[in-house]
Amino acid sequence: MLYTREEHICFLEEELRAQTEAFKQKLESKALFMLQEQEELFVAQFLKFQDGEMILKFSNNRGVPRQGEYLYCFTLPQEHRDYRYWNNKTYGDLIKLKDNYTETVCIWQAPSDEKDFSIAGFRGIELEFALHIQDTVGMILLIGPNKPPYEYLSNLQKIVKNESNIFANKLLDQDFNFINWTPSLLEGKTNKIQFIKTQLQLEDTLIIQGPPGTGKTHFIAELIENLANENKSILVTALTNRALIEIAEKPALIKLMEQHRVYKTKLSVDEVKANKDLKQAKEIRPQPGNIVLSTFYITSGVASQIKNDPPFDYVIVDEASQSLLAMFAGASILGKKNIWIGDTKQLAPVVAISEDKVNKKNYGALVDGLKALSNNSSLPIFQFTESYRLTDRAIKYTGIFYKDTLKSRSKFEILLNFHEIFEGVGKYLNPQGGPTLIKTDLPIGKFRPKNGIDISTEFVKQLILINEKLHISVLSCFVETTKALQKNIFQSIGYRKNLIIETVSRIQGLTTDICIYLVPNTAYHRSLENRLFNVATSRAKQHTIIITDKNILNRYCIDNEVKQYLQQLEIDFSFYIKTEQEVKLLN
Repeated sequence: MLYTREEHICFLEEELRAQTEAFKQKLESKALFMLQEQEELFVAQFLKFQDGEMILKFSNNRGVPRQGEYLYCFTLPQEHRDYRYWNNKTYGDLIKLKDNYTETVCIWQAPSDEKDFSIAGFRGIELEFALHIQDTVGMILLIGPNKPPYEYLSNLQKIVKNESNIFANKLLDQDFNFINWTPSLLEGKTNKIQFIKTQLQLEDTLIIQGPPGTGKTHFIAELIENLANENKSILVTALTNRALIEIAEKPALIKLMEQHRVYKTKLSVDEVKANKDLKQAKEIRPQPGNIVLSTFYITSGVASQIKNDPPFDYVIVDEASQSLLAMFAGASILGKKNIWIGDTKQLAPVVAISEDKVNKKNYGALVDGLKALSNNSSLPIFQFTESYRLTDRAIKYTGIFYKDTLKSRSKFEILLNFHEIFEGVGKYLNPQGGPTLIKTDLPIGKFRPKNGIDISTEFVKQLILINEKLHISVLSCFVETTKALQKNIFQSIGYRKNLIIETVSRIQGLTTDICIYLVPNTAYHRSLENRLFNVATSRAKQHTIIITDKNILNRYCIDNEVKQYLQQLEIDFSFYIKTEQEVKLLN
């Protein structure tokens, strides 16, 4: 299918409008209603900065921000800090009155030493905001919904409107058709870096498919270290700051970091604290022998201004499955050579436009850029095949999504088989690692299934008793389910840095020791969607515990590959936990 520039611009305009309307509703909502009823606006007291984290105190009479939630934090003049005097002010009214602000993310919650309060930690605080409040212990802060990435979409519109750039034209003006493509497997290549560099002598752009645990981030770090030592200018861009920091922290970049040759845009307090040698990039410009790390949001703005030849020798797009098609055009504008690394079998970009409208207007290729480019097979596509995360048994299941092309290179020879040590939990953990199916009775239509939440909580409690250093992740597709899991688990065992309770859409790229995936008995088309299910069940190095209703395989709307996974698992390693008493027997 061919897309005119007008159609592409129309899609971006509709997405901008959809995001604007959704946020406008929040801006026009009464601030007191958002605070007291909806629990979308929060009032907190600043306590301190510790290890780069901002610590705030919250009243237990109201809600606390969800762990992993990205938010907008701001200060107000003294006369507007007491919510009892807000009267009919809207959230938008309060934002207009702000003194200073930052984007931030809640990373943990815990009980306070004071009975009626809780505390929470936040990261991503911009340096200017931190300096503004660091000496004001007790200051009242407001935390609410973050604004959508308006500028990102506006930048993409400018990129699409630019019909004079031959590099963007080549990518955007092709005929997008589905071709049953098969990537070239990168197995048996003793030097993958040199192989890819050789391929880039033949083509300006390559796609690399990286299934779960195949070392995408390690590969990127080793590649850019190699290129930097050849005095090349390199830009690495990704959707999230977290993905960029993970690259910066890889061993391959230690020496370049020490030499102050790695730069990142918009450094936050916690990033500076954790990476003292990482330098602030005030602008995105090519620096021979140096590496610049920047998000899609910022990189797209630079690309929208380029009129001539690409300024960077190399542009590498990480988290490429999260990129809209227009962002790939931006990467083409910026880099003489491009490498796009992602996984078309993991989550696509999240858009505000409804799925029905995307399908009706054939916007699929414009949303799911990496899949569209891969399906069109107009670029060379290679695939990693060796997973350093998943055990042999886990590979047999995850491999279902990759036409059985994966091989395990996991070094975890001693897995969590506690049958002899701890009868309750041990029998649910396969000696060869990989997934377990726990079936129980979950009420239809309920996003907060008590039985499923109790089972998840008991597994976490007992696993931590066995080994308090275990990294455990508890996942769900739904925000409502995640909030209930966070409340139940944190109240039972308190906050732990090695425990993540989050929605699947927020953890792509996560590696954990044990993963628990709770699937409520409702909206299966979302929980069991092919790509989301693959992400949820491929995070763990050791064991994955899937908790579902006992009749899940009788549901008609299950994706074929997901159904094959669950049918195989039901025969291989599944258990039925029927009553609340049986849940308690886990311990």
